[in-house]
Amino acid sequence: MYKDFGDPYRHPPRTATTTLAQLSSIECDVLDVDQYFAACEPFRLSSVSHPFWRDWLLAEPSEFLTSESLHEWHRQFWDHDVRWCKQALRAAELDFRFSIIPRITEFHDHKDALIENGFRRGEKTKHVLKHWHIPKLELMQSVIPSVERVGSILQWSADTTEHAHIEVIKDPASTTNNHNYDSQICRCLDRYEKCRLFDTALALHGSTTESIPVPPVGQDADGNDSDTYDGDECRNLLDDIWTPKRKVTNFFNVATQLLAALPGSVPRPPRTFIAGSTAIHVNYDPSLKHIPIDTVAEQFGLPDLHGALGDYLNREGNVAQNFHTFGGQRRSPPDVHLPFKELDVWYKVRLQQKTYHDSSEITPTFTVHAHPPDRSLKYGRYDAAIMNIDDHWQWPSSGLQGHTVVQVCLIMCPAAPRGSNGINHFSSHFLMYAQRFDIVPQGNSSVERTTGLHVLKRATHASGSELGEIFPLDQLRSYAHIVPRFGRKADNRLTSDNCIHSSQSFFLNRYFDKDFFYATS
Repeated sequence: MYKDFGDPYRHPPRTATTTLAQLSSIECDVLDVDQYFAACEPFRLSSVSHPFWRDWLLAEPSEFLTSESLHEWHRQFWDHDVRWCKQALRAAELDFRFSIIPRITEFHDHKDALIENGFRRGEKTKHVLKHWHIPKLELMQSVIPSVERVGSILQWSADTTEHAHIEVIKDPASTTNNHNYDSQICRCLDRYEKCRLFDTALALHGSTTESIPVPPVGQDADGNDSDTYDGDECRNLLDDIWTPKRKVTNFFNVATQLLAALPGSVPRPPRTFIAGSTAIHVNYDPSLKHIPIDTVAEQFGLPDLHGALGDYLNREGNVAQNFHTFGGQRRSPPDVHLPFKELDVWYKVRLQQKTYHDSSEITPTFTVHAHPPDRSLKYGRYDAAIMNIDDHWQWPSSGLQGHTVVQVCLIMCPAAPRGSNGINHFSSHFLMYAQRFDIVPQGNSSVERTTGLHVLKRATHASGSELGEIFPLDQLRSYAHIVPRFGRKADNRLTSDNCIHSSQSFFLNRYFDKDFFYATS
């Protein structure tokens, strides 16, 4: 049956009846491993002589054993796709592209070309293969039917089982002399366990003798008679030993506490605040403090910064507006008068959101950098982000509708004049200088067909200069990961440091985070 693999059709599953009949037809001794493996090979059996489900009445393993993503998808990629790409692109070109940033490709659009050009070869013989008889490819067609039949995605994550396989099999096996694996692995695991128990006993002993008061027998800590001793201290200590040490900071709670703080007890503007469904946090102290505007413009490579601030203030007026959008040509001259002369600058901002399907659960934070060039970063580091430009649409439920992709080039706050007390209107808001990316339509679709990703290009003025404006920082909604679009061949002058700076066309990578994927799908 496996010789039919490679076509776009899902073939019938191997049933329990068929498997058990094939196993019963094998007459050689099961303990003779080499002979038994050879007897199983014509049936393409896994060499397990007594399946655990063999005596389960009406059990059908092709239904209750669902697909497992690690080996069907991950190993499919490394065992097959990568090898074909090496044959087609050559290893040096493929390594170069991965050294810059990975690119996603689609198999089915090009599988005929792989055969025609002889890129599919046998692992041992290296001969050209003219077929796609690969079980992993066939099994991938069972994903949707399996989910529909079982009702849950039981094994789409192999983290637990694969981690156990590494700890219990792979790591101990690496300590052996490649003989008598079973006994050596068991001996290794036994010693690992003894070491862990010894470490735990030492930790418990040291803690109980130093910090946990032991009450008299039959009396608890409150002086009341008791037959048992409350072991909460020991349980807490064990939790401290075995649980992760670093917890995710809930910036939503921090922002709520700052709003309720007494006037004058926290800095203004607050360093943590909530905008829409996003919590935004900047460091207490700026990275650069009281820097002249012209110096900032030169350091960050933003020659129109002065005029952009003038345009922002003209749109802002005397009352702060909730949302700003990209305008047309710059209206303010480079020497426009501003009510402030200096800026406080931050090199990064942290964004935290709620999970897409459960608003009560927070996600880890993503950091958006806006770091100028220095000795370690020749071109600086300016990350992409999703910015809200229409308050009728809310991230993430609206997706990209009412939002745009931008590159954050500067995070700042106008500095109050030296010697002044309090905060004026202009120094009460965090601002950012952002440059826009335009989404390039792909025929009748908004995404490229082969990757399923939006294609971006840098937006420019009619003069050819990049389109950038000043916005309130609270219009940021999410970190965005962009990938350079290399074309047929990557420019050999690109590096991981300059690929974002030197490229004009990008993919918006929605696969880097599952909540971002849900929002942009």
